Formats: sequence, structure tokens, C-alpha cells
Amino acid sequence: MVAKIPKPEDNSIDVLKLVLGERVKYKKFYGRIAPDLTARYQQYDDQKGCPSGMPPLSLRDYVDTDNEETARKKSLIGLYDPAEDKYPYNELEKLRKKNKLLACPVCGELGRPRTLDHCLPKTTYPEFAINLLNLVPACDWCQGEKLADYQNAAGTRSFLHPYYDEVNRPLYSIMLQAPYLTPVITFEIRNDLPRGLQDLVASHLDGISFWERFKEYFESSYLNVIRMASDTREAGMITVATAIQSAYQLQVGKGVNSWDAVVYRSLLEDADVMEFLQNGELPEFP
Repeated sequence: MVAKIPKPEDNSIDVLKLVLGERVKYKKFYGRIAPDLTARYQQYDDQKGCPSGMPPLSLRDYVDTDNEETARKKSLIGLYDPAEDKYPYNELEKLRKKNKLLACPVCGELGRPRTLDHCLPKTTYPEFAINLLNLVPACDWCQGEKLADYQNAAGTRSFLHPYYDEVNRPLYSIMLQAPYLTPVITFEIRNDLPRGLQDLVASHLDGISFWERFKEYFESSYLNVIRMASDTREAGMITVATAIQSAYQLQVGKGVNSWDAVVYRSLLEDADVMEFLQNGELPEFP
């Protein structure tokens, strides 16, 4: 996860109880499963979304036939698509449309995320289809492309969790190789992170195809940086470093790992690139 964000305002277990209280259809099934659903929601929070020791519930334990098991899995998943006058429609809309985020907490791309990602996929964990702590605001790309490999070989999470992981710190940098007018760029997870966090960041970013997306963004963003450097040098009032530092301070408020913040921070940390931007030969701009 590129940013830690506050947990949802609504209590997940309270919302679950409201949802179950509305169930008229399949009342027998929901009556049987309700105590274990409540306990499982608490376990999810206690384990910070880690699937280790928390296999999906066996729905066959709460129904009388195999066919009913399949149908009740579908109905659990269907709770995620309620009518407007049913729970948890308003709670889900609040996470989607009123999250007040300025960048996707899953990848850092700028712009308010308008979809929700199930951290533990609802097709595998239908019992968590409406667990608010399992639902994270995400951009369209992350919601659609995030790999379903939620668990690593050790049985723990293979992704960062925005409600639990302490990741409001620089996680990665972009490295530039000369010629700096058209540099070769590479991506590097920061080596000042704890080793376990480095591994988790690596698996998370691989799961959302981060580098493929960010590289294209950086290439276009760097052209704007060169223009900024040219304009700053022509004005002669401040140094290029000061201009980029000011731009960084504006962007870091959107998230320390928002994409523009990563661009400016990476440049500021590279003395050779900053020397080029301040004193190297830059193209003329109209």
C-alpha cells in the first residue's frame, strides 16, 4: 500500500448486524452463520487483514445441501450490491464517493479513487464481501488489475493494507542514468526500509503492475521538470533546486508516495541530475 488511510467511520460489525437484520430471504442460513460472521469480522481486524490461520468459511456447515451452498455463496457476494434503500448502500457510497483522498492509496496515482477493492477477494472470501475493513478505495486500474494472489508462500499477506500498514514514508525511488536530457530510468525500493517491508512492498507493487504504469507517467512528467528548470533559470530569481523543492512540498501533501511526490523527491536526492537541471544544456521552449 502506498499510503495508510483512516479506517472507515462506520463500524464493520455494526453494519454487518444491520445487514443481517434486514435479511428476510434465506433467514435460516443467515441465522446460522451470523455468530461466526461476527467472530470472523473481529478476527480480520485483530489480524490486520492477514489470511494466515483464517481460511474462508466452509459454507457447507451452514446449509443442508451442496446446491444450497453454491446459492448462498452467491447471496453473500450479492450483499455487496444492495438496493439504495438497503444496508450497506450508504456505507459503501461513502467509501467510494466521499473518501476525501487525493491519490489512490493502493498505487499513489493522483486523483480521487472512485471504486472499491476487496483486499481479500470476495470470490474466495464471500463472508467479507461487505466487511468495510476489507474494502479499500482504489483507482479503476488497481481495482481491475490487482492480482488475486492475496497470500504468499508463508501464508501471510502479499499486499500492503492501507488501514493497517505503517507506510506513510518513502517506499521507492526513481534512478536516472545519463544522458539526463533523455535518461534511462530504473525503479528501486528504498533500502532504508525494514527487510520484511521491502519484500511486502515488492510483492504489492508487482501485483498492481506499478512500474509499467509509473514509467510512462514519469517520462511525460520529466519533460515538465525540464521545462520548469528552463523557466526557472531564465527568470533567475531562485535556483532550480528551490523550485523543485517547492513543487515537492505542494505534492507531498497528497501523499508521501503520490506519483509527483516520488518524481520530485527522486530528483532532489540525485546530485548529478540536479547539477544538470541547474547548469546543463536544456532545449529551448516556446
